[in-house]
Amino acid sequence: MLKVSFGIKICAFKIGLVASALTIAPQISARAADITFLCAGALETTVEELLPEFQKATRHNVKATFAAIGVITQRLRKGDAADLATVSPQQWDELQNEAKIDPAVRVVIAKVGVGVFVKKGAPKPDISSVDGFRSALVNARSVALADPAGGGPVGAYSVRLFERLGITAELSPKLKLVGGGLPPIEPVVKGEAEIGLTTISEILQFPGVELVGPLPGAIQNFIVFTATIPANAREPAAAKALIDFLSSAKAISILKSKGLEQG
Repeated sequence: MLKVSFGIKICAFKIGLVASALTIAPQISARAADITFLCAGALETTVEELLPEFQKATRHNVKATFAAIGVITQRLRKGDAADLATVSPQQWDELQNEAKIDPAVRVVIAKVGVGVFVKKGAPKPDISSVDGFRSALVNARSVALADPAGGGPVGAYSVRLFERLGITAELSPKLKLVGGGLPPIEPVVKGEAEIGLTTISEILQFPGVELVGPLPGAIQNFIVFTATIPANAREPAAAKALIDFLSSAKAISILKSKGLEQG
């Protein structure tokens, strides 16, 4: 009787273990989430390099869409589904006032300056001074720039900068504007524009162009990318985990290699 009783207890214990395992397995798989990430185009190569490690470590799946932060802001205003987004600090303030984002989450991921670029192999003008930069634009046959109406911060800043330097009238007929929130790389690669302006990180992404240099310090403008969680996020906890990962020491190291700086 003792042997039978002991055997029954062992059997019951094993059954209990199996039952526990079956209970735990769904809980573990439930931790994996599908994260919809609206990400600034200037961060594209950095994020694409980092995501595989994040996904392997957490088992979360990240669907990243890259666009100008102005376009991202418009999508958040319309209520498009997203779990994580990057915008500028000013756009964050506006979206917070409109109750479109979680006011408790505001993390600067990186910042990047504006640079001048030319087609690979083309002569590089001297833009080390404000006067040199001004002359380079005035003397260029054509200048590629993201359409300010498309939500790109570089396009909007450049228009103000041209006015500040007193060269708007001279440059307006020569501008090759690129819409759709895309960087103005293609016109320079195709030879339709002699010179272009965009974020340094975007310039370094494309092998067909070369960085001439950053804008002179007196007129440089840094675009700051701030991570936020939309109010309608379905996976806010997983999105916060991704923010933490993008703020890690390894991420910062990769950001620097892509022409970005820690915020």
